[in-house]
Amino acid sequence: MRVLVNGGGVAGLTLAYWLRRGGFEPVVLERSPHGRLGGYGMDFFGTGYDVARRMGIIDRLEADQLPVDSVDFVDTSGRAWARLDAPLLDRVIKGPHLGLMHTTLEQALLEAVRDDVEIRFGESVEGVRLVRGGVEADLASGGTEAFDLLVGADGIHSLTRELVFGAEERFARYLGCRLASYPVPDRYHLGRIRAHYTEPGRQTVVHPTGRADELVALFLFRSSNGGAVPRQERRDLLRSAFSGMGWITPALLADAPASEEIFMDTMTQIVMPSWHRGRVTLVGDACGSMTMLSAQGVSMAMGGAYLLAEALRGEREPERAFDRYERRMRGEVARRQHTARAFTRTLVPATRPQLVLQRAVTRTITREACAPVLRRRFGTGSVLAERAEPPTGWRRRMWRLPIGLFRAGLGWMVPHRMMLLTHTGRSSGRARQAVIEVVAREAGSVVAASGFGKGADWYRNVLKTPEVTIQIGGHARPAVAVPLTVEEGADVMAAYAGRHPAAARRLCALMGFDDVLDFRQIGERIPFVRFSARR
Repeated sequence: MRVLVNGGGVAGLTLAYWLRRGGFEPVVLERSPHGRLGGYGMDFFGTGYDVARRMGIIDRLEADQLPVDSVDFVDTSGRAWARLDAPLLDRVIKGPHLGLMHTTLEQALLEAVRDDVEIRFGESVEGVRLVRGGVEADLASGGTEAFDLLVGADGIHSLTRELVFGAEERFARYLGCRLASYPVPDRYHLGRIRAHYTEPGRQTVVHPTGRADELVALFLFRSSNGGAVPRQERRDLLRSAFSGMGWITPALLADAPASEEIFMDTMTQIVMPSWHRGRVTLVGDACGSMTMLSAQGVSMAMGGAYLLAEALRGEREPERAFDRYERRMRGEVARRQHTARAFTRTLVPATRPQLVLQRAVTRTITREACAPVLRRRFGTGSVLAERAEPPTGWRRRMWRLPIGLFRAGLGWMVPHRMMLLTHTGRSSGRARQAVIEVVAREAGSVVAASGFGKGADWYRNVLKTPEVTIQIGGHARPAVAVPLTVEEGADVMAAYAGRHPAAARRLCALMGFDDVLDFRQIGERIPFVRFSARR
């Protein structure tokens, strides 16, 4: 199935990666000639981190973290009056997290897909027609191409959304604030901090980028006008909005590049009644922009892309997959949008009394005792199902308790849905044992599933040495292990779910499947092994 992904940012590249792994043929269009450039720093954790880990790019991201040890709220002299340091951030997030530039993540995603996915830079969609069984897309470079599906991953100002669903103003919720950013030389010697300086109606933020002698200057300011600002007018607007502001703001404005090189946008959320129509759907900011103030936009874009690809995998009716993806994501997006709207009102106070109140609240919530409050506010958890890892420590000992019953001759006490597998270690050559669940019984054989996936030790061992011994109850016998085909696995899982629906759902959760679409489809992706009696 050929899928057109309009937009080569975080959402588009993540989607292309997972579509390709699912057997689709994604084609990514990115209107920038060389990919996305610029941007500002972000905290990367939760859902986004989980998706990046499953993509195998965490090591790449860790190598390019921002050199930031704390978030400092400073006065006009640069003295910190409140601080969110690394230990407190660890307590807030309670999980792995990274400080990254947007471009670092986008580059890592590009490296992950560019050898397997067709990416056309300097290209975009200019017209869309919904036709039977697919879409026809008019391209900016000329010509028309047919695709089975179209996914708009082209950001808050999505042209895909405008072409298929209607004008942006129908869905935009402007939060009364603008932002602008650009890199500047590091002549301020602030060190490894992200500094925030606030006056009524405006805020200046500065942080290092990881490049030698470079900082990013980020400006937030209230504005009653939510319309687009022509590129040639951006520098003048920024200097006017921040005229007379304290701290190092005048020097940062003096360092501003040409107006056309300044990134500027509005704090706007996108709220839509439906994210899909026919064979077209949206992902990321195109359908659920939360603004940078949510601290979740990038993570939710990656999570949405992952779940969309999961829903499409093996589904013959894409519209059903679009429904499942949207149901899975819509509530999560709405909650984070609500948080961001509330935070906007307090981040850039409009008046001096509000600023005084903001400082008092900030001093309070940046204390260690308030970490749970911040955790609830920013929703740091992942929306993906947690993939179980093989147990360690005392949990591993508990997991292996039934082995002791078998060894003591008490196998008859173990439910007959469980069996003792004696196999050969692939490296040591020594006998190993594991207790695994029987999911199907056949004439002269039984079938078991690797709940921890293809990485489970017993599964890897029997692939190398298929001669094993199995014991169910008090009876042990030699057997040969043979992995099932994809089609056989689908049949086994469908039958197992019919007999034991609750256990089947638990197995799916254990394997990290976020949306139980069809047990046959899930069965195609679980490693099953048939153990047949040796003759």
